[in-house]
Amino acid sequence: MRRRRGFTFVELLVVVIVMGILATIAVLKYIDLRHHALSSTATADLQAVRLAAYSAFYENSSWPGEAGAGTVPPALAPYLPVNFSFSRTEYTLDWENFAPAGGGQTSSMQLGVVVSSSNTRLMKALQDHLGSKAPFFVLGNTLTFVIVGPDGRI
Repeated sequence: MRRRRGFTFVELLVVVIVMGILATIAVLKYIDLRHHALSSTATADLQAVRLAAYSAFYENSSWPGEAGAGTVPPALAPYLPVNFSFSRTEYTLDWENFAPAGGGQTSSMQLGVVVSSSNTRLMKALQDHLGSKAPFFVLGNTLTFVIVGPDGRI
């Protein structure tokens, strides 16, 4: 009778397959957790911009003007945290001021912050994270966070 030493090839193959499946599950869970963390960061950024917009309005009696995507509006910058950026690695913020030139109300909203990203899973996580806590609407890979409604309130 031969004495068996070590593992057979089939036993090793089964162990490698099981380890591969477990590693795949762990990587997918990590990706979901990363998207959740990024959506939390984006939500915090949106809230910081909202508070800065209200501060700017109360001090200047007007909303900060329009700025390009990824650019902090100059009139909003003093009210944002130090080194705050509208351009992040995973997403970009865009300040939208829909108020008429002479001031006053518009028919639907006055201000919004547009979050755009090419990462669809991140955008879905951001929608899930915001839920019904804040007014927003989605068009494609952009999410517009509404700051002021037609009556001047959120």
